[in-house]
Amino acid sequence: MIGNDLDDIAFAGGGHADATGREFEVVYLDTDPAARQRVRTALSDHSADATVTTVATTTAALEAVASTEVACLALDPAGLDDIPAALVSNDRYPVVVYTDGDDAVVDDAATVVKKQRGEQSTFLAEKVVSVVSASADRTESALRESLSGIESRAGADEIAVLLGSDGEVRWSNAAVSAFVAGMDDTRRVDRLYDAMATAVPDTPCGRRQVQRLRDAPTEPVTVRLPGDDHDQYLLRHGYELPDAAGGLTLVLLRDVTETARRDARTALLDLLVDQAQDGLYTLDERGVIDFCNESFAATLGYDPAELRGEHASAVLVPGELSKGQATVERLLESPAETSTTVDLTFRRKDGTERELSINYTLIHDDVGNYDGLVGVARDVTERKHREREYQELTERLHFALEGAELGVWDWNPKTNEVTFDERWTGMLGYTTDELEPRYETWADLVHPDDIDRAEQALKDLKTGETELYQCEFRMRTKDGDWRWIRDIGKVFERTDDGEAVRAVGIHQDITEERRRQNEVERQRDELVTLDRVNVLIQDLIHALGTTASRDEIAETVCERIVDSELWSLAWIGERTGASDGLVPETVAGADDRVDVATDWADPGPGETALRTGTPQTATAESGAAASSGDATPAADGAESVAAVPLVHGDVVHGILCVCAAEPDAFTSRVVESFAVLGEMIGFAFTAVQNRRLLTRDRVLELTFESRNPETPLVSVSNAYNCRVEVVESVDIGSNHLLYLSVDGGPAAAVAERLGSRAAVVDSRVVRADDDGGTIELRVPETIQSLLLDVGACRRTVVADGGTLSITIEAPPDADSRTIRETLTTLVPDLTLTAKRECERARDAVAADTDPSENLTDRQQEVLRTAFLTGYYAWPRDTDAEQLAEALGIASPTLHQHLRRAQRNLVEAVFDFQ
Repeated sequence: MIGNDLDDIAFAGGGHADATGREFEVVYLDTDPAARQRVRTALSDHSADATVTTVATTTAALEAVASTEVACLALDPAGLDDIPAALVSNDRYPVVVYTDGDDAVVDDAATVVKKQRGEQSTFLAEKVVSVVSASADRTESALRESLSGIESRAGADEIAVLLGSDGEVRWSNAAVSAFVAGMDDTRRVDRLYDAMATAVPDTPCGRRQVQRLRDAPTEPVTVRLPGDDHDQYLLRHGYELPDAAGGLTLVLLRDVTETARRDARTALLDLLVDQAQDGLYTLDERGVIDFCNESFAATLGYDPAELRGEHASAVLVPGELSKGQATVERLLESPAETSTTVDLTFRRKDGTERELSINYTLIHDDVGNYDGLVGVARDVTERKHREREYQELTERLHFALEGAELGVWDWNPKTNEVTFDERWTGMLGYTTDELEPRYETWADLVHPDDIDRAEQALKDLKTGETELYQCEFRMRTKDGDWRWIRDIGKVFERTDDGEAVRAVGIHQDITEERRRQNEVERQRDELVTLDRVNVLIQDLIHALGTTASRDEIAETVCERIVDSELWSLAWIGERTGASDGLVPETVAGADDRVDVATDWADPGPGETALRTGTPQTATAESGAAASSGDATPAADGAESVAAVPLVHGDVVHGILCVCAAEPDAFTSRVVESFAVLGEMIGFAFTAVQNRRLLTRDRVLELTFESRNPETPLVSVSNAYNCRVEVVESVDIGSNHLLYLSVDGGPAAAVAERLGSRAAVVDSRVVRADDDGGTIELRVPETIQSLLLDVGACRRTVVADGGTLSITIEAPPDADSRTIRETLTTLVPDLTLTAKRECERARDAVAADTDPSENLTDRQQEVLRTAFLTGYYAWPRDTDAEQLAEALGIASPTLHQHLRRAQRNLVEAVFDFQ
């Protein structure tokens, strides 16, 4: 016999000391450090196999015995308060008490060593080793006796095997290979479950059985092993032995082949019995019940005795008796048909109704006459209810699928045959007859970019990698369009080997859902881009405050726009030359692509933006112009362009042109942000021009004239044959106060005539004499306020002899055309008549000693208006109330401004501190 002897077993005593010299662990508890050291030394000297852990407290002792396999606990109770029972009362290790008195713990100790005078550590060490050896011997002896008993009591149909924690066979009462079918009985079995894995069928069920043997070593498991003549059935029971036995498991394998066969036959008989549990009854030729079993009576809520002798009509609902009689008559007319089945509705004793399926078999007497029938009844009420529910569910599902426009497919992965319903084919524009019911039909219709992903998802479904198949892809319609489809399916039937043979799923057209999703994603991307654009524009606005020249402003803007990596090209252009063409002056990005942004159909977005003062966007493809207006999608290689006017007030200084590689880079929100940037650049250009005008020694003097008699000043000059000149203007917020001197004509008539103009809010005479005077007009705009937007200033405005002459000063490099266009908003038909560069007229007072520098803007406005209105003349041309009304403030506020302004002037003139 190829087996394992008892002597081969590594017993539980492997953790204790015995004659073979195995290592063991001793924990010694003593509050005296010197005593702990003496005992450690004595035990180590006495046995080289002893490992000693010394502790001073019961807590430390509990931790020590819990963390390792202890062979013995020795302790001196002196100085210890309460010794936990868990420490000294257990079956894991023996306890040795080393004491010189009667301590309470002595009763729980296995061995007591009394302290005597002199050195007792050696004696204690001998006792500890002796106790450990005795414990190990007892454990080993008990285990051997148990295994011997098992071996002697084991029957011929079972085998006992002792396994290690890794499934290694430590001992068996017979050869495992000879007992288990399918194993080589000439070889010794080293690992039980590895050997059984080779004997069971290599099927999912067989692999699951072996896995259960490994994972649940103590659970009963039945294993089927194929044999030459018949299959063998083994029942495994497992018992984990105590820790003292070294972590071994006792396995009993019992051959239950005959029991399994008997159980199979019993199960078959039980099945027949279950079928016989159907109701049985007989009717005589009159239809009276002369027999019924318990099942039939119980189904109707009666005792059998209550039904015997009753006519069948007593338990049938109205109309059902005639149905049953018609079934009997049909059987009587068809002698070859011995039985049939009919569904009848019965009324129970409590009045409720049950539907029974009745199998009728006719009974004939000896001469062949009808003598009644035997009925086998089965309650099909629940089945009928489920069938009706199923029918209703099927109808609801049909309506739901039709309402939700869901197509259904039914696929056999083994044969690749597929059934497509009408909704499936209809959503692609086909009929069911136009598509072959094959897997390849579906695959041919899926978009080439999506087919690999969809087929991988189906493969995962077939192999069981996923329970539910879900995938979204595009499919080609009959018209050649592409529709987005959401496909969901599940395997509903597999073979015993796990191969999928039926999967069912639905198709849903999600094209509109995808469109909405793409729109949401586009808006989300737009918000992200817009955030970056706003950060860039804020950064540019801050940077504009530190630039000193127009060129520096243009370079800063263009370079930072391109550095943001949102756009590939940026340039700022102006209208120059006789042709008024738009020419890029400052460029950042790909210079070789500037033509993409300038080569437009006439007019292009840049020209349109320059003319209208509003941002324009367009799409350029291959350098050719596209339609202006909102950006529209274009083919690959297209670029989108935004042309943003650089505006301050009514003046357009030029345009900022930004190009991107994407056709839809400039949404309305992005364009709005760029419009703000254009206004800030225009303001910066104006500020630079004004600053240059004030700081340059030489200026450009321009004279413009108009002979249009409809011009207001020319009109009044001609009407009254007088000379009208602009003296000064004062900005008072929403309006301006314009002061005119009239020479050689009636001031009141001139004021009244000009006041009738729509552009004049109000007019009054400030001072009048026999030959003229001074008048005040309240107007929304003045020539001076317009010139500030282009960095120029008014010198003279005179209407005389049918001609209006306007002389202005501007920086030497100012664009006279822009200045003329700016002036024409107030004075049409202006012509440039003189242009020369000259020295800038200096004010009489140097800037560093100018007393007006000590005045606020509001104080200068009040003083200038007071002076121009004759407030300081004597007698006064304007009193305080009139002056306050002109300025739009209260009289006390006027006096407060005047007093503070006069005080500041006096301090500046006399250098008062």
